[in-house]
Amino acid sequence: MTTTSSPPVPMLRDGVEKIVGMEGLTLLHDTANGTYHRVGHLASTMIDLFDGRRTSEQIASTLNAQGVAAVRPAHVDALTRRLADQQLLTGGTPGQRRRTGFNRMMPRFIIAKNFARILAPVVEIIRPLYRRGPVTAFVLVAVAGYAAGLTRIVTSGIHPTTGAAPIQLATAALIAVPIQLVAILLHESWHGIVCGLHGQPARGLGVALLFWVMPVAYVDRTDAYRIRNRGPRVAIALAGMVNDGWIMGVTTVVVSGTTGMTRLVATTLMSYQLILLAANLNPLAPSDTVSAVEAATGEIDLRGRSQTLLASTLRRRRLPGYLSDLSTSRKFIYMTYGAMSYLFAAWVMLFVTWNCWHSTTLIVQGGAP
Repeated sequence: MTTTSSPPVPMLRDGVEKIVGMEGLTLLHDTANGTYHRVGHLASTMIDLFDGRRTSEQIASTLNAQGVAAVRPAHVDALTRRLADQQLLTGGTPGQRRRTGFNRMMPRFIIAKNFARILAPVVEIIRPLYRRGPVTAFVLVAVAGYAAGLTRIVTSGIHPTTGAAPIQLATAALIAVPIQLVAILLHESWHGIVCGLHGQPARGLGVALLFWVMPVAYVDRTDAYRIRNRGPRVAIALAGMVNDGWIMGVTTVVVSGTTGMTRLVATTLMSYQLILLAANLNPLAPSDTVSAVEAATGEIDLRGRSQTLLASTLRRRRLPGYLSDLSTSRKFIYMTYGAMSYLFAAWVMLFVTWNCWHSTTLIVQGGAP
């Protein structure tokens, strides 16, 4: 791979800003394509001297004189080469966001770039209510909704009413699918709403193909990296699941209080909601639970780091700086998690492929088992 040589007097190009974001990390934000790049404390100190006038030797000499650290010109050169490869220095041309490694298995397609603008009026309506008391009550109602729904599922099952004709089941499914799509839109909207409440509007609403086979909706909340405190980031991650708890509670009430087609549709919806809950609780997929755990513990991109560590170790590649300093036990945990997430991805792809093949076979055979 061809790398870009570092400039003799480095300087960040226009459109690259240095900020302090989550967990007090220094981030370089490329405003041209919206990407964030993590840099360490020493690298941040070096970048402060990237003024387009100082050479690597002068930068190293200044840092040594300040007693910051024992820095050699080679250290400065290594940093400038890395930043130049990422097109962050003068002379670089901003490109599109690049997804590397296993992220290539999850292509994303934005369908509403102005989603934050759509949500803005809702954010302003909710802002006065976004206080500890109302939020606690909102969460407790969601928990009660989950409890009621799961109790109903355990006691009565998730299958539609027994004795229903096939045409009734098909009709119920056709009605339930668009309702569930609206529920998913609300789920993603609440991620965006809470982002807006914390001053970092969501960039857009889109659809991703998880492992290239499973469509999932998502809200681009990349700018949540700017939020330093863990609490708001946890709230953003769990906002969609809180919404789902309300919806499951309402669905449970409908199932318990109605008959006929209405009950059949609601029962079908409960099965969809159970699948969505399982997906959001899955620790091996890019789920809301993983995002919440990362935010609560201060972990950063747990799945991405684990998979990068595993792939780099197996291919005998040099580890990135943020992984090379991990303890042996932590590396083992990361690699184990990375292996499990890869195995889960393989299972999903095989499962979907097998189901498509099986369904096609049944159609060709005229529905014969």
